[in-house]
Amino acid sequence: MTEKLYQSDPYLKEFAATVTKVEGDWVVLDRTVFYPGGGGQERDRGKLDGLQVTDVKGKEEISHQVPGHALAVGAKVKGELDWEYRYALMRAHTGEHLLFHSLSKRTELELVKISLSRERKVLIVKGHLDWDLVKDAVLEVNAIIAEGAAVRCQQVARGDMKEDGPRAKLDRISGDMVRVVSIGDHDSAACAGVHLGDAKEIGMLLVSKFTSAKPAGDWEIEFLVGPDAVSLAVDHTVRSLMLAERMGSLPRDSLTAFDNRERELVRAREALRTYGKLALSSLQPRQVGEWKLFSGSFSGLDRKLVMEKASEMVASGGAVAALICQDDRTFLVLACSGDMKLDCASLLNTLLSPHGGRGGGKSNFASGGTSGLVEPGVILDELVRLLKNQ
Repeated sequence: MTEKLYQSDPYLKEFAATVTKVEGDWVVLDRTVFYPGGGGQERDRGKLDGLQVTDVKGKEEISHQVPGHALAVGAKVKGELDWEYRYALMRAHTGEHLLFHSLSKRTELELVKISLSRERKVLIVKGHLDWDLVKDAVLEVNAIIAEGAAVRCQQVARGDMKEDGPRAKLDRISGDMVRVVSIGDHDSAACAGVHLGDAKEIGMLLVSKFTSAKPAGDWEIEFLVGPDAVSLAVDHTVRSLMLAERMGSLPRDSLTAFDNRERELVRAREALRTYGKLALSSLQPRQVGEWKLFSGSFSGLDRKLVMEKASEMVASGGAVAALICQDDRTFLVLACSGDMKLDCASLLNTLLSPHGGRGGGKSNFASGGTSGLVEPGVILDELVRLLKNQ
């Protein structure tokens, strides 16, 4: 058995130990500060005798993977923790307990999964959530952080774990004793992770986003703590102020201003679509050499409608239709009458390829698009040139 120094003193950064077992790259010590991970928290990082510890595993007997070591049983070693990494995870884990506690006070939630790393901190839950609930929970968490709350870890007999006591999934816990982490009078939960001594050390907690987590759960909640949370809060605040300024509103009214702009945009698109349909229906051909050419560019029209119209335009014979749809990219429909010797598929790709686009179809009907917007006149002028050269 390895003495778990990370449980008795989570602030210990260095330690001395004796090697008790060696199996290849893996070294077992009689005592360690290296947390092997668990409860959603990633394993610790650091060094043994100056060599990188690349992995840590085990429950009662903790093994350290140290590639390139020359250690033998009985050797004395010095361990050094990557303290910045560990401390960031301690902040995250204590913050996660408070966040879930505050959220579950406001809505019925089931905790599905926790994933805490230096790069990303995530909760996956089942239950109802919205931004108002999240905002209120985050405000409460930060009030607790500002006030401070002592964090206490203790071993509780399994039989003493009551239904209205600490949060715990006993079916996932083996043994007669359960390690319980309590944060002041706010939260108490079974946990094997490494925590702060006081919630005040979290500094700040900020939910950065929450999105659907189906099928694993209903929501995936991502959050930040400490300096990362402060940095993102400042960034979001400045961007919010800039956006409100551009929309000509006060920051508190920016969502209403955005909704108004969105409704205006919907009405504008509907009007554009109506005029586009009228323009498409009244489109008249022009003579280009021996070709009768229907051509035009339209915004916001359904592509299926444009393709149907192109087929109608060339149905009477002796005609070519080149119709362009403009939305988030440029979409070209090229059709010709069956009595005309023109390869629409080849011609379409000739027109689109200089703009990074491509398409497909048959000799008398083809369609395709570009990855971005292209000035319609450029494509239609090139088509006219090619038709004259045919």
